[in-house]
Amino acid sequence: MESTFAPHTGRLDRHVRRSVLRVGEGVSRHRIAYSLEEALRLATLPGEEEGRIYCFRSVSLSGIPAEANRRAWTEQIQQLLGTLAAQAVHASNPGAGSANAVFFNNFEELLETLLRKAVRSHGATQTSAPEWFSNSVIGAEPGASYAQLIPAILERLRPPAITPGAAAAILFAALGSADPVSLLSAIPNATLREWLRELDDQKTLSTPAPPVQLPSELKTALQRAASHFSWKAPATVWLATQAVISLSPASWNSGSAVTRARATLRILEQEQLREPLNRAASILRESAEPPIVFDDDDQIAPPPARSLDVEAHRLSPQREINLSASRSIADERLLPDQPPAPGLVYDTMRDLPAASSDISTTKPLSLGEATQAAGLYFLLNVLQALGIATTLNDCPALAEANLAIHILRRLAIDARVANGDPILLSLNLPDSEFILPAGTLTDLPLHPQSWPHGFSASYRTTIDSACYLRVWTVATKRWLWRMGRLTLSDVINRSGRLWLTRTDLDVTLPLAAADLRIRRIGLDIDPGWLPWFGECGRVVRFHYRDREPEGSAC
Repeated sequence: MESTFAPHTGRLDRHVRRSVLRVGEGVSRHRIAYSLEEALRLATLPGEEEGRIYCFRSVSLSGIPAEANRRAWTEQIQQLLGTLAAQAVHASNPGAGSANAVFFNNFEELLETLLRKAVRSHGATQTSAPEWFSNSVIGAEPGASYAQLIPAILERLRPPAITPGAAAAILFAALGSADPVSLLSAIPNATLREWLRELDDQKTLSTPAPPVQLPSELKTALQRAASHFSWKAPATVWLATQAVISLSPASWNSGSAVTRARATLRILEQEQLREPLNRAASILRESAEPPIVFDDDDQIAPPPARSLDVEAHRLSPQREINLSASRSIADERLLPDQPPAPGLVYDTMRDLPAASSDISTTKPLSLGEATQAAGLYFLLNVLQALGIATTLNDCPALAEANLAIHILRRLAIDARVANGDPILLSLNLPDSEFILPAGTLTDLPLHPQSWPHGFSASYRTTIDSACYLRVWTVATKRWLWRMGRLTLSDVINRSGRLWLTRTDLDVTLPLAAADLRIRRIGLDIDPGWLPWFGECGRVVRFHYRDREPEGSAC
């Protein structure tokens, strides 16, 4: 049996690199191999259904009789793998390279962790070999170097495996403050040109694509790449395209990511050309300042007010504080990753800088958190039944205003969910009201598809943003009562555990708390991929366990 981890097709897949069977004469080798494969397939490990990935260096089986039945094989394999999983360390642990079992909390974390290590090790002066699990989980050739591992990881970040917005977020989270040259130099130019051709779709553009206002960290990364390659090199353009997609995931759907990246690079290049001129002009101004003159009272005459303003702006304490904060956050990313506590995974999506400010100082949201409102995302199935996907496609302004997120938050407030509950933090929405542009409010009565099924408005009706949001919340409550005689509190207020990544959201509930009213109308059916939920879309799954999630480490 010879295989590797890649390609990744499912959370419960088992991949074996090499297996060795030693059997006596007269024993059916095919029967033993079948029993082993079936036992590996049926074994369950903590947190696997929520996305956790385990890697075992070696698994040794002994003492199983050749005539053992399927149940004996399954029990032995389950017990052995369970013991190894309990001893597993997180892959970011400094001792992971010598451990016999390691784990990743999810597939996105796997790619980010390996890419971070590969970039820093490839750019280091002392070369080192990847850990034993690095090549197998990516599908690279055994013994591949970090330079060969980087393109293999980036291949795994391409669609349809991961959405472009989430892939760009993973890329820059792994890059951090490291020099992007070590990343880009490992990718062949031919590969970069192919990736750019796939991203570029200028024929769909009817208007020129505007540039993007980059935060300081991304701007520095692009300047470093351009100084090593050039402003028009495929490596620089590809990195700029990823920066645009990370800040505006919709640019990939519209086919404008590459065009906007080139426009952004032109502006950065012009700024770089102006810097020497500005510096020279500053030196001339300083040399032209009037000398210090002493009057009869032996006092120093104050310099011109304009010079004071320039110096005050140049040495502004606020600017120094912002720069120091950015450096401290960037330095934290260079520190060795500590293994997270059992059952907790971190969403590094919030580590990315926002388009209108420097690096965000918000702490990442932990996964596997206990919540008392685990039924909130059951309402995603209700919104689907009410036609929210058609609504958001018909009116992009509603999607830009995060209509679905505002509906869920309003329903959670109506159900009296605690403000500090992780289910609300996972919505990742600032405390701002739902406000639509005046033109959108005027057009809503003219578009029947912009309203939930069973609701409509006269074209003479004048509505505001709060009224439109209330229509969706009332439609949700009415649907629950008509279909299952359920109130909002009956659905939302139930204990469980929340797992969140950039691309997946998992809600785990105790099996004893399964509600027949919920199941009868299909509220706990996995919604699957929801492109309208979250910035980049998310895959939503529901799980039931035969034990209380709060008492479980996974």
